[in-house]
Amino acid sequence: MSIFLYCTRLITHFYLHSYAGNKMLHESGASVFMVVINNEELCTAGSDHAVITWVTPGAKTDTNVLLGEDPKILSQYSGLPDTEYHQVEVSGLKPSTRYWYTVESGGVSGSLNSFMTLPAPEGTLLFSLGLISDVHAAFGDSVNDVNEKYFGKLTDYSGALFEQCVRDMKQRNVNLVIITGDLTDSASELQYQVLQRSLLPAFGDIPYVVCIGNHDKYLKYAGRGEQGFLQYIANRAATRSIFSIMGCQLLFLDSCVPDKDWGQIGGEQLSWVEERLREGGGRPAFIFLHHPCNGFDVWLGAKDYRRFQQTIRRFPEVRGVFYGHMHHHKVSTSRFVTGSLPYVELPATVQFPCSYAVMRVYEKGFEYNAYKISRLDLSEMSRERTIFKHGGMTVFNLYSFGGIGDRSISYSSGRLHRHKQYELSITAEHAEAMELLARAQAAGGASCAPGAKSGKTRVILARHDSLGLALSSHLRKIRLHGVKASIVREGSWGLPEELKKTNSK
Repeated sequence: MSIFLYCTRLITHFYLHSYAGNKMLHESGASVFMVVINNEELCTAGSDHAVITWVTPGAKTDTNVLLGEDPKILSQYSGLPDTEYHQVEVSGLKPSTRYWYTVESGGVSGSLNSFMTLPAPEGTLLFSLGLISDVHAAFGDSVNDVNEKYFGKLTDYSGALFEQCVRDMKQRNVNLVIITGDLTDSASELQYQVLQRSLLPAFGDIPYVVCIGNHDKYLKYAGRGEQGFLQYIANRAATRSIFSIMGCQLLFLDSCVPDKDWGQIGGEQLSWVEERLREGGGRPAFIFLHHPCNGFDVWLGAKDYRRFQQTIRRFPEVRGVFYGHMHHHKVSTSRFVTGSLPYVELPATVQFPCSYAVMRVYEKGFEYNAYKISRLDLSEMSRERTIFKHGGMTVFNLYSFGGIGDRSISYSSGRLHRHKQYELSITAEHAEAMELLARAQAAGGASCAPGAKSGKTRVILARHDSLGLALSSHLRKIRLHGVKASIVREGSWGLPEELKKTNSK
């Protein structure tokens, strides 16, 4: 038996007797600790930086990313050591450039992956906006909704997540913070008071503007509703408002109906939008509200979204529409009405992936990048509360995370740029997947993640920014491992079909 085959079988033995490999095992009286890279994710790929996260469950190890333009020449970037929760941000990257990377922890490597950076928007950088949505500050008075029961909504950690989000945004030097609704969970007096006295003051000298959300208008849970919103946190007389910064208009709308989860903008408010845009005289404009307004959605967005789109279509100076409510990353367009104008759904701070975003505004466009709050332990807690209660709900977390084109976009001179990522993976029963993972680790690197069905595990063999690269990688991996594999476009998890599926051996 060759040394390579012997080592592979030995590693496989260890993996098969642990969940994802990270448990203390005993063989001939000796203790062996195996490390597995789990849930490795490219969070953001901007024009000049990228952020990658992963977990080594049960193993506090080092944090390294090897990255470069040539897959054979990679430079090392390191994060915090001695942790299960790993995050590395690499800055100084070139726009519109392909980079290759792999992650390393505890002597093992993830797969060799690639991504493209975004093109930089045209013109001079004007300002940066921090974007937050769906805080759901509860403080023991939650509405106990379906997200909390089944989908990992961390109402018991809502305050801690928000406070960390504020600290993260300060490090990114944002000039203004915008919160697109659902600051509270039930609109109670206590929730509004704690926000006013303890949470929002953490911004310090960074100004902020808030939109009202459907949870902020609740009266049915003994909430204060709109009155509490205006009294405690809005710092203005009406729920809608307009804000000017560096020659740009920011419009804040009220899309909420008291005690209803669906939204409605209303004719009077649409007329107000039209008047404000006309008064702007062609100045760049951005619109913020709580409910989705780019078509029907399962959580009931703004019912009059068609009228909204018809209103703004006459104003090409509108550069983006931003909202929350859906608790996931998603960027879409309405090509037949507003062309390439991006409609951006912001993720929730209180639910996986527990994220916020930063938008850098330039003279002729903007760049948008989303980031996990740097409490990856809570992000993973939210993920696991969904996965381990309902195995099939892994799909929900993949849906929440979206694709790289939902987390990083560039919009410049009327053109929307958003890259793709294709995952080459094999889904199998856990024991079979762990055996493959051991072989793949011995042959160059791989990572794993939960499968879409209970008891299933995905072994990720590669992630690439183009289908061509994924297909080329697929041929090499099939010859190497002799197994069935699928190529799936990241972000298509909300759909039943895969873009590309192969069943050849």
